[in-house]
Amino acid sequence: MSTSGTQPTLGPGGTQQGVPTPKPIYPDTPWWASLIAVFATALVSILGTAYALKGGPSIGPMTLPPAASLVIDTITYFPHILLLFGVLADMLTYDGVWSIPSLVGLLSIFLNYFMKYFWVGIQSFFDTAKKVAATGATVTGPVPAIAVGGAGVAGFFKNYDGCSVQGFESFATEFAPQTLVVTATVFCYYIFDLVRNRGWLNSLAAILIFGMVFLGQVGILSTTATGGSCGTGAYGGSVQALMALFEGIVFGGSAYGIVQTYYPTRLPTATMSLFPRRDKSELTMGPDGKMYDADGYPYIVLPNGQTAPDMSSASSRKAFASVVGNALGTDTRAVAAGCPA
Repeated sequence: MSTSGTQPTLGPGGTQQGVPTPKPIYPDTPWWASLIAVFATALVSILGTAYALKGGPSIGPMTLPPAASLVIDTITYFPHILLLFGVLADMLTYDGVWSIPSLVGLLSIFLNYFMKYFWVGIQSFFDTAKKVAATGATVTGPVPAIAVGGAGVAGFFKNYDGCSVQGFESFATEFAPQTLVVTATVFCYYIFDLVRNRGWLNSLAAILIFGMVFLGQVGILSTTATGGSCGTGAYGGSVQALMALFEGIVFGGSAYGIVQTYYPTRLPTATMSLFPRRDKSELTMGPDGKMYDADGYPYIVLPNGQTAPDMSSASSRKAFASVVGNALGTDTRAVAAGCPA
């Protein structure tokens, strides 16, 4: 690999007139280092939470270390954070892409309410199948009705069990908890976008964080919800978690598919730079008077001090096309190899 002191490869008199070998966008941070950091964070969070909750704390007031309380409170209110994140991000960036997954997460609360009819149908089917298998005859008569009312939350912040998004308790059901559905929906939207447009390697951190937060929520609900599950207790916490995960994949995946098909520029990955970010101090001037980074890619320095790829020549366009292919996870150029553009 070349260093900043070597001669640029693309400029006149450079050692290489062809296309430089594409480098990772962040070459100083290998993927395995990020993976270790995520696992270390997850391990510390899990061990800290397990230590704080050892002995099976009751639903009543608990005396926890401040650090453990912060972790538990953050994970418990994570769905609320996700609903606000997109709005706040668009207020600062004006990208108009971050509010969409938050809106989808909000809509999932109401979609989750109507999904109760789907789960009732599934339950009725299995109940009928069990009775047919037990009696050897077709069961006639009405199938016992299943209650679909959710448990209310006493007070706004007092005795919050983490089952429902606060303010939407009336839309709760005994099936998938609202908070788990919101978390799964928003994260699935981001993950589908990252996997499709940035590849699996660039999606690994989001997948691991989603797994850590989702399992953390399930674990906390098992200690705060009555009987270890939300609603009437007809379904265990693990079954409710699987229901919520299924709904999140359906809601988040469907929303992503719609945006990808009709409004691809409104996806979060559309705002992520496909080119390596360079500081002007990382650039050196070549014999042709242009600025190059250590790998030989040409850049221009804007009046505000920021840098941008210089695509004024066919060779630089080919070079950065290879960078785009590498960033997208396809490992192919954005243009045909024989194209002079």
